[in-house]
Amino acid sequence: QAIVSFPPPTTRRELRRFLGMTGYYRCFCRNFSTVAKPLTDMLSTNIPFSWTPDCHQAFLSLRNLLCCAPILAAPDLSRPFKIEVDASDAGAGAVLLQQDANGLDHPVCYFSRKFNQSQRNYSTIEKETLALIWSLQHFHVYVCSQFTTVVFSDHNPLTFLHRMFNANQRLMRWALLLQEFDIKVRHKKGTDNMMADALSRCHTD
Repeated sequence: QAIVSFPPPTTRRELRRFLGMTGYYRCFCRNFSTVAKPLTDMLSTNIPFSWTPDCHQAFLSLRNLLCCAPILAAPDLSRPFKIEVDASDAGAGAVLLQQDANGLDHPVCYFSRKFNQSQRNYSTIEKETLALIWSLQHFHVYVCSQFTTVVFSDHNPLTFLHRMFNANQRLMRWALLLQEFDIKVRHKKGTDNMMADALSRCHTD
């Protein structure tokens, strides 16, 4: 649902983010460049940004590709999962991943949720922690398996949240909640975390 409801870009910046998200899995997409051409052409600053019918069709095609094989994979509970999570000022986004036989990560499920007005006033570490908790709760059927789930975030402080002795009451409460999950949080560059980043930014008022 998070991908199906992903809105069409209204600016070049949003378009660049969408293409970054879909392009991350281009190795699984046959004729990706051909399908995406109307959109990649719109990245040029030499022409005005105009959302044409061809652009919209290309957008729908790429969005649909993310929701079916060979990109979207069926979960295998006999193998471990990974999660990529991110938070923006607007909301949280995450993708549940699992490696195939060739060691390539395939998305299994997506998650996106909008912050309410109060949550938008949280600090960055609070937003990132809340995004992590929401994603673990959303994917709980998969992360409560026999394996440790590795979680990737581009917010480095999240990797040592359990050692933040000067954390506020909210973060301390959330840190205790996270102890219920068998997870390891690792840092990942934002440029390598594009799916979760895009899902966290797709919310508008």
